[in-house]
Amino acid sequence: MTNPNPNLFELLLHQSGGKPFVFDNDDMRTLHFDEKYIQSAMSISAPDKLLLSYTRAMMGFLLFQSEPKHILMVGLGGGSLVKYCYRYLPSTRITVLELNAEVIALRDEFMIPADDLRLQIIHADAAAYMQARQENIADVIMLDGFSADGAAPELSTSDFYAACLRSLAPQGVLVSNLWDHPTSLAPAIVHATLDTDWRIWWCRTDDSHNYVAFFVKGNDPGIFRPAALNRARKLDQRFDLQLSELVPSFQLANHFCEKHKTISKT
Repeated sequence: MTNPNPNLFELLLHQSGGKPFVFDNDDMRTLHFDEKYIQSAMSISAPDKLLLSYTRAMMGFLLFQSEPKHILMVGLGGGSLVKYCYRYLPSTRITVLELNAEVIALRDEFMIPADDLRLQIIHADAAAYMQARQENIADVIMLDGFSADGAAPELSTSDFYAACLRSLAPQGVLVSNLWDHPTSLAPAIVHATLDTDWRIWWCRTDDSHNYVAFFVKGNDPGIFRPAALNRARKLDQRFDLQLSELVPSFQLANHFCEKHKTISKT
């Protein structure tokens, strides 16, 4: 993003005192924790549009679960995924966990709908929240929890991933936004999925360093691509996500976990 007024940005950064802050650049509104990264981006004239490619990639869960009754999101940010799901999945209930109360306080700046029967934003520690949950509480869990320092360490442990997988409905999907190659999570993934039939698919987004990983049960790799491509084409008629362009980039992550799985069993 080209900043036409760097002096204003520097002023807002200084005035923020280390707190999250909002910056407007023409029609673009962005959320920042510091000067390094854009945490979220919104078109002021089209607040429900997914501008960042990783957010569109995370919506790839629709390839596996196209009619979720309940989506649980970890990390609010500027609410891009919340707004999109709230508008385009009108039969879906959405629960959002956000650790930073100052991020929640900016929800009106990002035109996030008020809480109602379908939407609830909770100020909570996601790691503790998930450990206390029972099974089958969500059809989709979306992990997008970051601080100024990157991915929260407590959201990258095998215990946390195991708690998330345990909380999914039988045909549920866990989708995780990663700032590093999925191999960096191999030990956590293996311990969370040991002796289960979870498969992990991942893809790289086209305009950032983000990787997106999808955890699904019992998916046959041999038939995944043609079936998923057909589903993607149908979904592209309903949603402006370009999922049919995403499917060819999917790779199976389980193979790089095998050496860790062997070590775990010995």
